[in-house]
Amino acid sequence: MSKRNSFKEESLLKQYGVMITSTDLMFQKIGDSLSASATAAATARDKADSFNICLSEYANKENNAIRGELVDYCECLKAVEDKKQSTLDSVIEKVKPACDRWKAICTEVQTSLKTLCTTRDKEVKAVRALEKTKCKEGSKKAEQVAADLAAKQSEVATKNAEILALMQQFHTQKLNDYKSVLSTYAQIQMLYHSRALEFYTRAFSGYIRH
Repeated sequence: MSKRNSFKEESLLKQYGVMITSTDLMFQKIGDSLSASATAAATARDKADSFNICLSEYANKENNAIRGELVDYCECLKAVEDKKQSTLDSVIEKVKPACDRWKAICTEVQTSLKTLCTTRDKEVKAVRALEKTKCKEGSKKAEQVAADLAAKQSEVATKNAEILALMQQFHTQKLNDYKSVLSTYAQIQMLYHSRALEFYTRAFSGYIRH
């Protein structure tokens, strides 16, 4: 095994480690952001409800025509806030668990990678030791060393293939979950905004336009 190939393999293994760590961190940040959004939304909902209460109290002091328009307007605002809350609940329910599970996935892959690399490194050392073995050409010992060397090189190649397969599976799963998380989030948000637009249009048509 040449030093050049060994260097390339070691560099690749470091890249794999960085990939696993960055993936874990990214999903963790997405999950944390969703949790922070829930806290912020609760505060925003309190302010929106206060605004709605003020309008309702004012409506009670107006004549029947204006009161009716204001009440309908308040109902529209409340419907928007209710939809916003249910949207956030859906995001937390459907998206956050998909992010949270990646901590365990990354830990498991990191452990598997470490195990494979440890076994591979032992085989690499054996290969290097056999490559340095000197014996008379054509002797039985030389034939045995050559056979052992070929077997160890094959084992190293097998471990390298297993490492590659592990990381390819990890990469594919990561991409699939990224797509699933982002598309689900977008779909939920599109549904919310389409419904919110309906209620705001109703509020505009029923009161603001006049």
